[in-house]
Amino acid sequence: MSLSRRSALLGAAAALGSSAAVAQSLEDVRRRGVVRIVTTAASPPHGFLDPTTNTLRGIMFELGGSVARRMALRSQFTEVPFGSLIGELTSGRSELMSAPLFITPARAEVIDFSMPIYGWGEGFVTRANNNRAYPDLNALSGQNVGAQVGTVQLEMLRAVPGIREVRTYPDNVTLLLDLRAGRIDVALIDPPSIAYQLRLRRLTDLRLVEGYKPVNRWQIGMAVAKGNATLLAAVNQAIAASKAEGEVLRILTQWDIPDTLIS
Repeated sequence: MSLSRRSALLGAAAALGSSAAVAQSLEDVRRRGVVRIVTTAASPPHGFLDPTTNTLRGIMFELGGSVARRMALRSQFTEVPFGSLIGELTSGRSELMSAPLFITPARAEVIDFSMPIYGWGEGFVTRANNNRAYPDLNALSGQNVGAQVGTVQLEMLRAVPGIREVRTYPDNVTLLLDLRAGRIDVALIDPPSIAYQLRLRRLTDLRLVEGYKPVNRWQIGMAVAKGNATLLAAVNQAIAASKAEGEVLRILTQWDIPDTLIS
């Protein structure tokens, strides 16, 4: 599997709009023998760049490679910032997205999602010495709150009244740095990603908030350009086979994602 050079950050309009580029059909991809897959390194353990080897790793990277192999194709990965995933796909530069992007009605108007693979609800992270309870979103009143740009968690925060300030971050690493420094009080986050970061970096000065009941349970799937039905059908077939043969469970278990999150 090859990793192309990091793609340039796309503008918001490009990220949300449709593209004039013609989507590559399954037949086109088969003739080339390579499926171009866009992913992101912004959300470990779902996807990240291993600094020791300078290679992509993580759940969606492994699942993307598995789907390509099951389709008898080689995979060529492009890594972009989280907020540029949709634009990379709609531009025609990639045929398949394999990234931790939740399936939502608004996004489904722009791209076509595969069957769900796994998912979870939102959660909070704060400093270990912050004893404040966060049982629901209303507890954010008067707080400085952080979230990753381009996420559904950020969209949730915009609908919560009384928040002092909402700050956005390109990735979880910078979000956690600001949280540790006290520039924000709490962050609305993806619990699997943050739990992984806390374990990996031994951040004992931070804690995942217990007692919060998620409002949502989002699901992750792969995606193709809007209307690319033949490619989507082949992707769904490969995902279904991967689930049936236990490969999805094996990959998720390897990254400490509980099987209760498998869709």
